[in-house]
Amino acid sequence: MRTFGKYRLVELLASGGMADVWRAEVAGAAGVVKEVALKRVRGEHGARSDFVRMFIEEARLASRLTHANVVQVFEFDQVDGRYYIAMELVRGRHLGQVVERAREAGVRLGLARAVHACAEVARGLSYAHRLADGGRPLGLVHRDVSPHNVLVSFEGEVKLADFGIARAMSQGGLTDPGTVKGKLAYMAPEQARGAPLDARADVFALGVVLWELCAGRRLFARDSEAATLAAVLEGVAPPPPSAWNDEVPPELDALVLAALEHDPARRTASAGDLATALSRVLLRLARAPEDWDLRALMHRLWPDGTAAPVGPASQPTRVQPVPLAAEPPAGGTGDGAGAAADPEAQAALAAEAAAGAPAGDATAPTRTRIAPPPPARRSRGRLRTALAIASAAAIAGAGAAALRWRPAAHAGGTAAPGARGDSPMVDAPAPGAATPPAAVARAPAPAPGPAPADPAQTARTSPAVAAPAAPTAAPGEPARPGVLHVTATPWAYVQVDGQGVGETPVTRSLAPGPHRVRVSHPRYGARELIVEIAPGRRTDRHANLTLR
Repeated sequence: MRTFGKYRLVELLASGGMADVWRAEVAGAAGVVKEVALKRVRGEHGARSDFVRMFIEEARLASRLTHANVVQVFEFDQVDGRYYIAMELVRGRHLGQVVERAREAGVRLGLARAVHACAEVARGLSYAHRLADGGRPLGLVHRDVSPHNVLVSFEGEVKLADFGIARAMSQGGLTDPGTVKGKLAYMAPEQARGAPLDARADVFALGVVLWELCAGRRLFARDSEAATLAAVLEGVAPPPPSAWNDEVPPELDALVLAALEHDPARRTASAGDLATALSRVLLRLARAPEDWDLRALMHRLWPDGTAAPVGPASQPTRVQPVPLAAEPPAGGTGDGAGAAADPEAQAALAAEAAAGAPAGDATAPTRTRIAPPPPARRSRGRLRTALAIASAAAIAGAGAAALRWRPAAHAGGTAAPGARGDSPMVDAPAPGAATPPAAVARAPAPAPGPAPADPAQTARTSPAVAAPAAPTAAPGEPARPGVLHVTATPWAYVQVDGQGVGETPVTRSLAPGPHRVRVSHPRYGARELIVEIAPGRRTDRHANLTLR
């Protein structure tokens, strides 16, 4: 086994051009062995006196941090000129990995879990920011609050890593190739400009993390470093996360936007204030402790890997946030396997059987069922037009996208009498641009919603057309219910008559007659359509995403 000073190097956890991180062991008195995460700075950097001075100063401060939400630094030193930090070993994954794994598995994280995780990070930041020496504030600022530095243990703990090395690495010019863009996307504007920093820079960075978790998309990240820098610096107020996720309540919108104020003087004053505000929102979001239980989520995502340790990542992971919606009902599997236990789903299946239709599309991907979103709120006014800045080039859109309705092909079934095929949806913003989709107002109100941030981008909508009346039952005979089956490519949220019914594929038993159906995607916009349900028949609709 390799050794490094008094440490035995057991397993390489992460490696980059700047440093590597090992799971290591150190023997103590009476044969006691302690495991640590050992971060070793690459040897060539130890020859730089400016870096060494800054590294020692920051590591000395970080070693004083002892808090449940901060990865503890046990010691820092050097072996043969190679500097290292020995830290607490966290068995789990960093937040970027959690988000990516959930996206791949089709698991909804839940707003309550996102708020809880960020509240825990805010508590750790608040503690570090308030640290004093003999009554004199130390002014410790993390400078790199981002998903890869937020560790989530398999016991549900949330810990912020890398307090002792972020400043030394960034100001010493030691960044891995290809990671600058990832760091820029979470930088406060004043940090991106190279201005003096205080604790409010960390508040902004955590606000970016929370915004992305809630909205399910990146906020400032673009296709190039210059474009990312432009997005951070331009000073245009970001849209609220509810522009992409109807389940985000107004109070959560407000606190996220307060943390993202471009001017530090107008920003949330401290991480402690942010933690308090998030805790209040969590009390309103969570119906039960299980709603924000990260331990259950981690064991669900890694059922066989709960013994794997994680250290601070040597470089950021490319994070693709997933939209956060409510978790499935208690007892559900979250992967569609428990759908038959849902009374509404049972009624739909019974109606299908009565109509002689198959019970769903065997080829459609199964996704987690979500609870209905909160009541519709008034649509927001027009967002301010983005300003160009001279310090970086703006990037052009990657092409408009449109969502089109078409009757779904179904063996043994026919489209409803009033089905409309290939009617265009509202154009969505180009990938990477943090502007909300130009969608119709949230159901049930049919009024048009806010215009896109770019005035040149004209939203193209097609008014809903009422379908002919469905056949009526004989006098004295109750009308048999019909079945609506909605699919989408890619997946989408579905509302029927203003009520959220889940995520595609969706099958619902409905009374005969016209129903207003709304399909929405956090990236590609929304569309409403009147669908006529015939008694005893199945009506299929498919929302197809096509790039123009």
